[in-house]
Amino acid sequence: MSEPRYWVMLLSCVGAGLWAVRYFHRNLGDSVRARKGLGIFMLGLQGIDLLLALFHPDIGFSIHRSLPLHFCGLNTLLIGFNCFWMNRAIFSFSAFMGMIGGAHSVLTPQLPSGDLLPLLLLFYIKHAALVFVPIIMARSYGLQFRKYDWIRTYGWSVGISTVVMGFNALLNLQFPHPNGLVANYMYVWEAPMADNPLVFDWPWPWYLAPLHVALLVHLILINAAFRRWLPWVVKGNRVAWYA
Repeated sequence: MSEPRYWVMLLSCVGAGLWAVRYFHRNLGDSVRARKGLGIFMLGLQGIDLLLALFHPDIGFSIHRSLPLHFCGLNTLLIGFNCFWMNRAIFSFSAFMGMIGGAHSVLTPQLPSGDLLPLLLLFYIKHAALVFVPIIMARSYGLQFRKYDWIRTYGWSVGISTVVMGFNALLNLQFPHPNGLVANYMYVWEAPMADNPLVFDWPWPWYLAPLHVALLVHLILINAAFRRWLPWVVKGNRVAWYA
């Protein structure tokens, strides 16, 4: 946070995101073409991530590090595909988890591939999109949460991260990387190295406990925010909150 570029990136993301939400709502309405373009944009961001790992010699592809198995990578794909599918259940999970992960990534960035300007731009654009594209999908296209979606999202996140924990263990114990890289997808093998007040320097699995509490708090707050504001700003017929 002491670096000027941190504030430039953060404020640029907030400004661009708010502009995109307003622009879609005022100028594009419920345009199917614009919605699909948004989906291609999200999928393209994750595709660039993968291509950089495959072809950039200083990054290098590794099954231990390069698969889109972090929540941010997974939700970038889900949000992108859901711009075509318009599935409300997928929206609820990817919107909740995407906004949480994207916001914390922008606020407390961890840059495993390096901090060269192109990589920095890709990181911030991708994670800011995780925050603002779900808002666009709710505000301009009518996708909304149901009453207990926040609880279902927590259950799905626990289940998925548990499966990924097993995948990390399989890679690290049965197929260790020759250069010592550790598979830490979803950060359920060891704590992330981000400068985040929610991340404690505790051994596994104890550092996960405050993260679970924080996840529940974030889900409740986002649920309350959507219930308070977004149903009232959808164009056309007002969307019922508990559809």
